[in-house]
Amino acid sequence: MTDLQKIRELQGKVMKDIAAGALIPIMMIGDELNLFEKLYKLSPISSKDFSKKIEMDHRYIREWLLAISASNYINYNSKEQKFYMTEEQFSVLADEESSSLMIGGFENLVGAVHNYKIIKENFKNGQGTEWGSLHPCCLSGSARFFKPAYSIFLIKKWLPSIDNAVEILSKGGSFADVGCGYGHSTEIIAKEFPKSEVVGIDPHEPSIQEAKKNSASKGLNNLKYQVASGEDYQGKFDIISFFDCLHDMGDPVSTIEYAKSKLNTNGTLILVEPYADDEVSNNFNLVGQMYYSFSTIACVPASKSQKVGLALGAQAGAKKLSKILKEGGFDHIKVTYKTATNMVIQAKV
Repeated sequence: MTDLQKIRELQGKVMKDIAAGALIPIMMIGDELNLFEKLYKLSPISSKDFSKKIEMDHRYIREWLLAISASNYINYNSKEQKFYMTEEQFSVLADEESSSLMIGGFENLVGAVHNYKIIKENFKNGQGTEWGSLHPCCLSGSARFFKPAYSIFLIKKWLPSIDNAVEILSKGGSFADVGCGYGHSTEIIAKEFPKSEVVGIDPHEPSIQEAKKNSASKGLNNLKYQVASGEDYQGKFDIISFFDCLHDMGDPVSTIEYAKSKLNTNGTLILVEPYADDEVSNNFNLVGQMYYSFSTIACVPASKSQKVGLALGAQAGAKKLSKILKEGGFDHIKVTYKTATNMVIQAKV
């Protein structure tokens, strides 16, 4: 017999997810029209005054403000009939220099929605879709989404957890950031360790061009970029990293084997991947829901578009990743740091 209580509970969850999904275009309109920053600077303000100040249509602006207020992302003073943003809200939704910024996640979702018809066909034919062929919002959104984590953890937590990494780079080592995308992680390392030679590597030329543009005015003379895959970049390095990208590669074992050949004596490989437990049912939570969904739309198709097409997925877990590292020629492997969203693995020959 049907349990009506269970139906009501499931309907409640679906309603929450629909309401969250409805925010995707609302958030991106706010992002692309710079409405969040404008509201923060003009707060508190009525919808009519706000629309006049920014020279936009009042009816659209008011409905947008009400939608965002209903989500509790901004605030409304009913007595004064004014809208306002707090410093914390601005930090999370609009401040590009903030280590708390999360708006890139919504941008990524826009790309996912655009991609779903292509990926739907992949379900039937088993083919893949190249990373560079995904909607541009997947690329730019991913870069913005991961940047805050790199800003918070890369220098203060991740590198110090790796044996001798900070010492080597402080004295003047060589570092390769494979799969660097827009180069946010590469920039952070080059800035922190000016004596070291830092190279960002990615097969997607438009991403490398974006990385070069981002770093052009920052005076990082120790930073270079290469357009190359994980199996044909040039140079020898003390440290080679893969930040949130190994699972996207078609043949991760060959990629790791190649990295081994590019390490100097006593060199270190650093693997940062989305956190996942080895028991899949332990990943049935908010973080797992997000990563499995992104993985279905972007990570698995990207891997399956390449040779082998192993398709590790964004929730591979330490056990599978360690197996890949061992098959690639590394014997000394350990997880050095974990957060709710990432894990750091060190590998040495």
